[in-house]
Amino acid sequence: MKVSDRFLKNILNDPDQQYRVFVPLILLTALLLRITGLGFSYSNDELSALIRVRFDSFGELVSGGFYVDGHPGGIQVFLYYWVKLFGMGEWAVRLPFALAGVGAVYFAIRVFGQWFGKTTGLLTGTFLAFLEFPLVYSQIARPYGAGLLFAMMMTHFWTRLLFDEKPRISLAVAYALSAAACMYTHYFCFLLALIAGFTGLFHITRKSAPYYLGAGLGAALLFSPHIYITLNHLGIGGVGLWLAKPENNWLLKHILYIFNDSVVLVSFAITVFLTSLFYSYRKASFSRFHLFALLFFLLPFLIGFFYSRMVNPVLQHSVLIFSFPFLVAFLFSFTANLPSRPAAVLILVLLVAGPLHTIGVNHYYRKQHFGEFKKTAILIDQWNRQYGEGKITRAISVNNPWYINFYSAQTPGGITGFAQYENRGGLHLDTLARILDTTSTPFFMYAWTKMVPAETEDIIRARFPYIIEKVDFEGLSAATLYAREGSSKRISTADTLLRIDLTASEFDMSNTEFSPGYSGPVPAGRMAGKASLVASVEIYADTIPAGALLVFDFKNEQGETLLWQGSRMELFCKPGHWSKVRLTAGPGEEILNNSQMKVYLWNPKKARFTARNLRISGE
Repeated sequence: MKVSDRFLKNILNDPDQQYRVFVPLILLTALLLRITGLGFSYSNDELSALIRVRFDSFGELVSGGFYVDGHPGGIQVFLYYWVKLFGMGEWAVRLPFALAGVGAVYFAIRVFGQWFGKTTGLLTGTFLAFLEFPLVYSQIARPYGAGLLFAMMMTHFWTRLLFDEKPRISLAVAYALSAAACMYTHYFCFLLALIAGFTGLFHITRKSAPYYLGAGLGAALLFSPHIYITLNHLGIGGVGLWLAKPENNWLLKHILYIFNDSVVLVSFAITVFLTSLFYSYRKASFSRFHLFALLFFLLPFLIGFFYSRMVNPVLQHSVLIFSFPFLVAFLFSFTANLPSRPAAVLILVLLVAGPLHTIGVNHYYRKQHFGEFKKTAILIDQWNRQYGEGKITRAISVNNPWYINFYSAQTPGGITGFAQYENRGGLHLDTLARILDTTSTPFFMYAWTKMVPAETEDIIRARFPYIIEKVDFEGLSAATLYAREGSSKRISTADTLLRIDLTASEFDMSNTEFSPGYSGPVPAGRMAGKASLVASVEIYADTIPAGALLVFDFKNEQGETLLWQGSRMELFCKPGHWSKVRLTAGPGEEILNNSQMKVYLWNPKKARFTARNLRISGE
């Protein structure tokens, strides 16, 4: 028999040989996936962390770096010293987090091999190696990849300290350090350590009690310097200021998200669970480790869910990364009873098919995972050099000017200025309108790295109707260059479907609340590849017509309003001039195909202005 044949036979038939061969293969797969493409643009959260390490002393780091942040300070302290040694290049900053992600895979194999058998450990490790969820959060310099490592380490030493035949001081120290690391990394990682700690109290023996209780006390003492910072964090609104409360089906969506948003992968995992359970129904038993797996996955979710519903929204996919391996392990928990040959084939298939799914089917490395700062800065620099920096007025919506300047400084043209950096609606829209009305440049550039009000595009297009170039980074950020005047190289995307004359020429809206308008079905011409409707009107006023609106109103056959949108004329009006007002509506096919549409001017305060040329267009 050839050596290769003997080797393959050993892998297929010898569980110990399988373990020795597959563990390095799984870790190599995890490593290659995590170090590939580390140079993509920093995310908003990463730039937020990096701007908060630029301090001259540790005390300044504490007060300005993480006392006010809402996350424990462990990762921020690490980054503070790491960037001093290796700089702020993406690859250098992210490498430790990618390696931590690989370490998490290793300890997951160890933990669930201890709990349910080596096959379960290998299958769980394989899924952690290729799933997009742990992959993407191991490729960014945030607490998630490191926290996943510490969570698996903590669970490993917790298991050994409680269930090894002979507890040792070394295990107690390792458990205390890894639990403290969880506490310093992320509060949901802290929560998992707390749940495990309390669960362990019900399983200590007279022999293990001194070691276990001592380790718990040690972890608490290690975290005690951070307590006053944590108390401050509890008073910070955090993501609850913008994050929506979770819906009742949030958990189902999260489970689908865990498995690459793939019904195929979810079905595969459930099939393995049911098949292994059926195959070993006589041998299978629901052990305490099955209970641990369910508790450690479900309790963080339930606490986060009800806290988000009743107090402050905090529940996101990312915060459950520390507990999701327990669900994966539970689904594979009965595979230990499978014969070694089919188990080996299953792992080999997953090692090949899993990465192919993430890369080939989900297009992981071509996907835009976060807002794009690097390419946005490069694009702006290209436009500046092509059309003339002085001929473009620029505005951007970004959480901090440093975020875009970090990448602008690396472009050939260097850092450029913006007339506006913030757009949260309200007065920011008024400011944008005044910038547009006072600028004399032939071009206007607008970029956003966080969502902006829908009116923004209309406010700009009313003054700069032509688009030279628009780059959308998969709806997570975008940059557009507009022009005042049209040419063969500039496009206006609106096509007039019908024109509505309010009168033969102009209509005086003074002392009038509602204008003549359009009432009827959606124009048939909209169906020619147009996703949105645009209403526009020209107005003339000596003073800004406060409260006046251009309105879209969609009603069903019963006269019930399906969608109502209004555009504030004061954001478009330049007193003493004819000004164009725009309103874009994208209500979706169902509303458009099953509704009656009204377009009109509403002047509730009966302001004095004149209107003309009400049009509806498709874009």
